[in-house]
Amino acid sequence: MSIWPKELIHSIACRRCVLFFGAGVSMNSTGIDGVRPPSWAGFLTEAASQIDAPRKKKTVKEILALIKAGDYLTAAEVIRNEIRQEKFTNLVKARFHTPDFKAAPIHKTLFNLDLRIAITPNFDSIYETAAGERGAGALTTKIYHDDDIADCLRRHERVLIKSHGTISSPNKLIFTRTDYAKARNSHSQFYELLDALLRTHTFIFVGCGVSDPDIRSLLENYRYRHPYGQSHYFVTASNNFCPEVKSVLSDSLKINFIEYSSTKDHANLSKELDLLKEQVELERIELSKNQAW
Repeated sequence: MSIWPKELIHSIACRRCVLFFGAGVSMNSTGIDGVRPPSWAGFLTEAASQIDAPRKKKTVKEILALIKAGDYLTAAEVIRNEIRQEKFTNLVKARFHTPDFKAAPIHKTLFNLDLRIAITPNFDSIYETAAGERGAGALTTKIYHDDDIADCLRRHERVLIKSHGTISSPNKLIFTRTDYAKARNSHSQFYELLDALLRTHTFIFVGCGVSDPDIRSLLENYRYRHPYGQSHYFVTASNNFCPEVKSVLSDSLKINFIEYSSTKDHANLSKELDLLKEQVELERIELSKNQAW
């Protein structure tokens, strides 16, 4: 039995869907010596170990408590303040860029869903690598601070929007609480554009956490500004939330959960996405026959 709702398959087939993918997708990739991109928690824990004495023990203890509580923004800000911008930036590049990560099958499957718009808070370039295998010009990449994103979306282009910045411009990454506040004020038109996409397209979130500040803010605003709007879709492992928590999140964020069978390596996510691709291709054949685009 398919886990994918017919309404979602139809939206993807009609290219009226936006893919929003997070760190859980990048973590499928491997780089030099088989190393994988770290999780946000893993990276911050390593970065905290770079704090020098004499206040290291107490400061690191408080940072680790923040990470455990899921307050990654504050933890990142404390770490960056303690080890300074240059050292923090070098560590980011060493962990997310230098290993030369290769695209994983999941990146290729997501790209082959053939959606016009994808958004990611990831600042690695792995998805672009997957797109590059299709040749030059297969994907246009835009960053949250670019002033021509809306123009690109209106052209017939495949667009990837990097909502937290890109590793090639490490000083403009959105990593901390201050970075978020600054971006929301300095680039408010970008967040207005994301809100417009939520109102006009179906979103599918893959490899993301509901605690991501961008996701929560966008979905909460959508939920209460448009109480009768269509729900979006959030793909997650089957054991991530109990029924009571799912019910609260579904209502407060206006999302439908799509669950795949949980395993330690999340291999079933890739399998289910492969099945989704097949179902979308069949739906596009039917739409073409009926001229029901």
